[in-house]
Parts: sequence; structure tokens; C-alpha cells
Amino acid sequence: MRVEINKLSHFDQIFLVELLESAGLELSYDRSNFKNITINNLCADSRKAQPGDFFVAIPCSQVISNIKEAINKGICGVLATAEIIDSFADENIFIECSNPRLALSLLAKSFFKTQPDVLMAVTGTNGKSSVVSIVRQLWELLGCSAASFGTVGLETKNYPSSLPSVPALTTYDSLTFFSLLKTLAEANINHVVFEASSHGLDQYRIHGSQIAVAGFTNFTQDHLDYHHTMENYFQAKAKLFSEVLPAGKAAVLNANSPYFSQLQTLASQHSVRLITYAIDAPADLIATNLNVQTSSITFDLKYHDQTYCNLALNLSGAFQAENTLCAIGMLIASGIALSAILPLIPKIKSVAGRMELVGKTSNGGYVYVDYAHTPDALDRALKSLRFHTENNIWVVFGCGGDRDTIKRPLMGKIASDLADKIIVTDDNPRSENPANIRQQILKECALKAHEIGDRRQAIAYAIAHLQKGDTLLIAGKGHEMGQIIENETYYFSDKQVAEELLTGLNL
Repeated sequence: MRVEINKLSHFDQIFLVELLESAGLELSYDRSNFKNITINNLCADSRKAQPGDFFVAIPCSQVISNIKEAINKGICGVLATAEIIDSFADENIFIECSNPRLALSLLAKSFFKTQPDVLMAVTGTNGKSSVVSIVRQLWELLGCSAASFGTVGLETKNYPSSLPSVPALTTYDSLTFFSLLKTLAEANINHVVFEASSHGLDQYRIHGSQIAVAGFTNFTQDHLDYHHTMENYFQAKAKLFSEVLPAGKAAVLNANSPYFSQLQTLASQHSVRLITYAIDAPADLIATNLNVQTSSITFDLKYHDQTYCNLALNLSGAFQAENTLCAIGMLIASGIALSAILPLIPKIKSVAGRMELVGKTSNGGYVYVDYAHTPDALDRALKSLRFHTENNIWVVFGCGGDRDTIKRPLMGKIASDLADKIIVTDDNPRSENPANIRQQILKECALKAHEIGDRRQAIAYAIAHLQKGDTLLIAGKGHEMGQIIENETYYFSDKQVAEELLTGLNL
């Protein structure tokens, strides 16, 4: 049986006033207007409003018409800002709130109530999907019922038939998020880890979640189309540690990051316990003597003056050692002994689309797929592949349309510096002219690059020209199953295309 999320079938009668009080919100309203009113559901999308729902009006250009639509559908009340309320003559149905986004999250927390026993979150520019997957895998290997969710969707090997189908988004909206937590907890999946995006944190989507451990991977340029400045971007990430993570809980921080000292100060100010990790730098967990092979990494691990030598990690890319350290630190922070974790490290499997080895050509060229879609991620991926590559590194990549334009020439420069052969192609051009996007990338890598707009043809060209000892990185889409052109999403999988080409289909 499939379980629908955001439905109230498993709830008793809920009085609106009691819900508002339990959320701990500062609100302005006449309590007598809402005496004895019960609600069927919370709603923030007027298209989904039902009679008896309580509607939270998120400020946007269409908020007035959204409220009118919700009222016409028979909602029992509206929470909105004072400015929005002033636009309506009959104010008896309204409750004033200065921050509806935060209110929605805290109301959703009180509405759905139940959360898993152990809840963890990971933020950072790159590596979130890998860390949450590694944490989940280690929990499962330890015998825990566990789940992870974020960019690659909901993943669990426990009770798959009873769980909801949720979108593959980095951070869900508040109603989906807290409803999913309740569903997982009621399915006895009591260890859950998820990705916390800067958008989700900035929009208060996870405020109120009872997180025990928060992890931080790294911080580099991305999403400036939304945040505009790096400082705004960082402050959004930092909310996980300054606003969401309760006092007395644990933060696991990357000591190699230039932003480490700022996060360390935040953790101290909010009485958060700290575990640090690093590659070849002072920290609680330190990895040294990294030895990177085609599909494995070995390293030594130092923790509390004890060194554990020659640990084997069957993943590609040196950066996966850093992600694994973060995951280990998060489990230690939750009370799991390192001695129980170490034997499980060789059993960790690759995350879909994260430095995933697709296969090799008949003459000995290797093909990898990776989600690298930021300057730092592309830099890390190409540098990691240099350890695997005897001859030339090829890279096929593009940049998304309607997104941060500043990173396009930066990624072109990184490709020029670190790759030997470059194919610039399309990657979700959306409403922009794809040729214009490619030209912005090519400004910094034209001398080495071929321009092939059609992504399948670009991958085919690269695979056909691989020689013995060459490595191809198909970057940008990773696990994604679509190519967004204008307003349409067309099915497309880098991995599937590469597999077909490597087996001789349509080469």
C-alpha cells in the first residue's frame, strides 16, 4: 500500500488555536474569531486547498490572488503578513504573522508531531548526497532501520512498499518534509539523514526539526542567482548551526574549509558540541597517506591519538575520503563507537552519479559520470581523476540556463587548466539560448575545446576518441534523468547514454 503524504487521515481532531499555541509563534489575532474551529490540514498552495484547511500565505507576486482562491475553496483561516492583510476588507479570517515561512515550518512540526529518534542533516556546496548516503549505508550495516533523502530522492532498504513517493529535491517544502518525517517514524525507520540546501535553510523549510547532528562538507561558489553574494549564501548555510540545530547537539565540521573558523565560532555561541575532520590537517578525525586507485582509496585514520592504518574505501575520487570522514564523524557524534564503524568502510558503495565508474572502452579508456556542476566540484573531480589517468583526461560538460552566470567562465578555466580534451555541450539550458551559454564557457577554454551542443553527440564523440589510458568525465548531471529545454523536460541519462555507447549501441 502506498502512503500519501500531506493527508490528515491518521490525525484526530485538531483545534486551530491549540495548534497555533503549540507552535510557539508570535502572532496577532482575535482568539474569539477562531474559538472551537478545527482544521483538516495545513496548506500553502491555493491550488491544493480544501474546505477546512488552514492556509499559510507565503509572500510572492501572486499572493493576493492565491488567498482569494483559497478563501473561495472554503479554508477556515489565513496566516499572512500585516501588509497583505491590509489588502482585504474582511480581516476576521486572518491571523497576522511577520514571517509566514518560519510559521509554516513550525506549524508543520506541531501538526505532524512525530519525528525519527535519530535525525541528522548535512549542508555544504558539494558532497551532501555522498555523505547522507554513506551515513545511511553505515547505519544499515550496523543493523539500524535507516533512510536518507535529498537530491537523489528517498533511499532506504526498509519497508519500501509502505513509503511515499517523494520528489528528488535537495530540501523539500515544510509540509512535505515534516509529513515525510512522520511517515518514516511510523514505519519504524528511526535513523534518518537528509540534505539541507541553502534555499531550504533560507526559506525556513526545516526549522523545528529535532536534529541530533549537523554536518558541513565545504563551501564554494554556487546559487548566486538566488543569494546574489557569497556572504548571503554562507549565512543561509550557517542557519543550520545557528538556528536549526538545538543547543547541546553536535556539529561535524570540515577543518580544511576556509569557513571553518566562522562555523566553529557559531557552534561555540550556540552551545553546540563539535567534532572536526580534515585531510592532512589538525582535527579530531584526520586522514593521511591517501593512495588513490581507479576505483578505490586507501588511507590512514587518526582519532584520539590512535592511528588506524591502510583503511580501504571502494569509491572513486580522493574527495570521497573527505565525505567519508564527515559521515564517520556524524556517527561518532551520535554515540556510535569508531571501532564498530571501521570494519564497515570497505562495504560502502558509490552514490548514483557521484564519480561513478560507468565502464571502459575496448581499448582501455575509462568513463565516469559525476554531478559536478559547480567550479569547485569540477575542480575536485578533475584533480581526482588525474590520479586514475595514465594518458589524457577528457571532460564533457555545460552549465545550466537561468542560473548563476558567473560560474560559466570559471568552469571553462578549470577545464582548460585540468583537462587535456574538452567538449562543451548543453546542460539544462532552460529558457536561455544554449549557444550563448556555451560561448560564455568557451571564453576560457576555446583552445582546447570542441563545441557540440547535442549532449548525446558530445558524449558519443568523446567515447569514440578515447585511447588506452584515457579517462572521460561526463560532468554536471550525475543521477539526473532529464534535460530541461525551455519549459519541457526530456528524458536523458548521462549514465544510460554512456552505457549504450560503450556496448556499441548507436556509437
